[in-house]
Amino acid sequence: MKRLLFALALAVLLTGCNTGGYVVKIGNDKISRGEYMVYLKEQKKNFEQQGGTDIWQADFDGVSAEEVAKQNAVNSILMVKTAVKEAPSLNIAITDEDKALIEEQTDSLMSEFTAEELGSLELDRDKIYSIMEEGVIQQKVYGYVTDSYVVNEEEFSEYLSQYYEENKSMFTDYIIKEIFLQTDNTGSANADKIHEAYDKISKGADFDSVLAETTPNGNKEAFLLDPSLYTEETLDKIYALRKGQCTLAEDTDGYHIFKVMDIKDKGNDLKEQIRADYINEKKQEIYQTQNDSWAGDTEVVKNDDVWNEIHIQ
Repeated sequence: MKRLLFALALAVLLTGCNTGGYVVKIGNDKISRGEYMVYLKEQKKNFEQQGGTDIWQADFDGVSAEEVAKQNAVNSILMVKTAVKEAPSLNIAITDEDKALIEEQTDSLMSEFTAEELGSLELDRDKIYSIMEEGVIQQKVYGYVTDSYVVNEEEFSEYLSQYYEENKSMFTDYIIKEIFLQTDNTGSANADKIHEAYDKISKGADFDSVLAETTPNGNKEAFLLDPSLYTEETLDKIYALRKGQCTLAEDTDGYHIFKVMDIKDKGNDLKEQIRADYINEKKQEIYQTQNDSWAGDTEVVKNDDVWNEIHIQ
């Protein structure tokens, strides 16, 4: 929702839509087309950031991406409305500083639409201000619930170790040399040749000499490993090596002998980002649990006549 407050860019997403009625009723709140479209547009942006514009051709366990996005928008609205309802009991209110920011954001959003577009979505300045204001309240409630979270360093260390094992190429650059022979179409000449070469290297022969002997026209220079060129099984063998070590691998392309010439750590920036993402994920879990508890058995009822006419364009 934070991105919603700072980067709203609403589009008319209804085709042949009934201009009356509401989209969904959450408790006693009837959510208008305009308000619902603010949330749905944010879902549209999130989906396309993850999967591009082709994401709308996909489905999730038999449910169309569009329908998932529409439901996610409802879930977001429920979360915001629940936070707004609980805010007074937490002594959370809008400050003068908040009001100034909301005014600025409202002006910015209003400037993005023509009068016709605002009319189509039944949005005016007061309504947009109200949506932005509720978003700010929700963020303040989120902070109230999650700001006291402290990382369990032991759990994070285990998480980071597992993440590292599953994503080694993100953390390190492998500089390698390779002896490559294509898969035999008939017979086993290349298979025999690659095993003979690997046996020589294993017994102490110079890698570069064996490379020149085995593949006279092959690449003799060290190069940066490109994980997209090899299978997971081959990559696992490479990642298991230390600097100076070699391994033999076979895949659908052919036979490989790899030597790791260097392993370069990409630094702590990535680790810090993973830590930040981990903390954010844990906070979201905490907040979701609390929000679900607050929401309880709040009834959510869709207005099918309007709901079925909403499509993402």
